[in-house]
Amino acid sequence: MTGCNPPVRGRRPHAGLAILVLGIVAAGGCRSAAPLLEPADLEAAREHLERPVKGDPAALYRLRVAGSGGLRMALLTSRGEGRLTVSEPFGSALSITAWRDLEPPLFLDLREGCRLEAVDLSQVLGIGAMPLPQAVRLLVGRLPTAGADRSSVVGGSGLLIEGPGWSARVEVAPEPWRIVAVRELSRGGDGWRIELSDHIGSVPGAVRIRRSDGRWAELELLSLQWNDAPDLPAIPDLPRCDDLDRGP
Repeated sequence: MTGCNPPVRGRRPHAGLAILVLGIVAAGGCRSAAPLLEPADLEAAREHLERPVKGDPAALYRLRVAGSGGLRMALLTSRGEGRLTVSEPFGSALSITAWRDLEPPLFLDLREGCRLEAVDLSQVLGIGAMPLPQAVRLLVGRLPTAGADRSSVVGGSGLLIEGPGWSARVEVAPEPWRIVAVRELSRGGDGWRIELSDHIGSVPGAVRIRRSDGRWAELELLSLQWNDAPDLPAIPDLPRCDDLDRGP
């Protein structure tokens, strides 16, 4: 099995943010599968996929959720900080999730004009437990590990990720090494599952997220490059959602 490498086109817009436009594989394009692998192969995959990201990623996705298929999600990071913005396709931003390193993120509901603190990715895509820095690594083709997280080989086509408050099984495929699925290991039964396909090297071009309650979200990669801007945009100073006067 070999990886898929669709055509790549490049451009550099204003504000110092370089964006490389990646061709998206059509519906009939390459799909990834997770073959059975020997322990030595899995160890090689673990070492390859756990290596550091070469820069600060900036990406744009088409986002589909139940009831809405025309959203956009923009990812922008710089030196341990990040912004994840969900917007209408040709309209205003609906929400911003901001974080710094492994600190709890801040979620801004721009429709309500307020903020929520100490939230996780479930506020954005319906996934609990996986911290945002780890989720960013997954989106750029790396194992979702950071801080005190540990990875290990568990046999078959799998790796195990164990971190404070969360754990997951990761399926990988070779040539090139890439992640094709991540499944939450939940004590209460089935948790969320992430399926990754249409890879460009190790970077997934399509991401599908499914929760145990049936809710889902799909991401289609539109562009990806490395942010060379020194600072991220400031976030709005909004009141806490609990402090808003909702009236009678």
